[in-house]
Amino acid sequence: MTKSTQARPAARGIDYKTIVGPYAADLARVEEAIRTNFRSSVALIPDISAYLMGSGGKRIRPLLLIASSRLCGYSRGDLHIDMSVVVEYVHAATLLHDDVVDGSNLRRGAESANARFGNQASVLVGDFLFARSLELLAQSGDMKLVAAVARATKNLAEGEVLQLVNTANARTTKEIYLDTVYRKTGALIQACLEIGAILGGAEPEPAKALGGYGRNVGIAFQLMDDALDYTATSEKWGKPVGGDFHEGKVTMPLIWAFANASEKERAFIAACMESGETGPAELAEAIFIMEKYGGIERTAETAREYVETAKRNLAGFTPSPHLDTLISLADYVVERRV
Repeated sequence: MTKSTQARPAARGIDYKTIVGPYAADLARVEEAIRTNFRSSVALIPDISAYLMGSGGKRIRPLLLIASSRLCGYSRGDLHIDMSVVVEYVHAATLLHDDVVDGSNLRRGAESANARFGNQASVLVGDFLFARSLELLAQSGDMKLVAAVARATKNLAEGEVLQLVNTANARTTKEIYLDTVYRKTGALIQACLEIGAILGGAEPEPAKALGGYGRNVGIAFQLMDDALDYTATSEKWGKPVGGDFHEGKVTMPLIWAFANASEKERAFIAACMESGETGPAELAEAIFIMEKYGGIERTAETAREYVETAKRNLAGFTPSPHLDTLISLADYVVERRV
């Protein structure tokens, strides 16, 4: 972090495969390590783990971890692979638990693990993935890595509880929502950047800057997810459009609309949330209200603001291909359609 550079404006038409290209070899090793490390003599564990982990995903978290470690000078060893597995296992475990809590039947366009194998098995295999991530962390022997993942995991749990206690509460505030978003999504992405800085032996200032980048990108990522929940097609989204509304999750598009709506419209939204009786007609009306008051677009705009802040966090780093990767990934977060 020796030469100041201004973050570039968002580029259009970002191709994720192009971003991934320089890291393809490392990410292939991550995929192999993911498969190797969930092996168990208890047959159901690798079955469910393979089903969930094999369903894809863009591996954004490992990519952020690897790119940030390279940016900070990490060049030798395998810890970046092991730590990538750790963050993916923590993420996968939360997905298994979330789908049980939410009663979800779809994940990435396929039958969710809990729908296929049952709630009990999904929760227990999620516990296994958490435990396996702890084992890999212990093998690293680096308490800084342990602390970074522990903080993120604690925040994840708190975020899920915050979301649970505010489910069906149409009067959820923007502040509570953003706190929840940081904890349930931003914290783990922030940890990926912190881990990269630790592996690269970064000094406190660049390490803090990378953590800030991760926090802001993570919040932006969830904001876009919450906007896309109402705008993406089911085929591309991999789950029913408007799932948050049907599950009583009060996210930014609805919060913005509720704050600006008429008394009659507010009463409608509150009644939908409180009753839990939301069919296609109620969803269509809710989307009309959100669009009327710009709730979906305002959510996307807020995500873009967080991305611009994230890129400013990188302004002190020396220009390099790895810095370009982090900037491009930030832009990709708000340009993606799934």
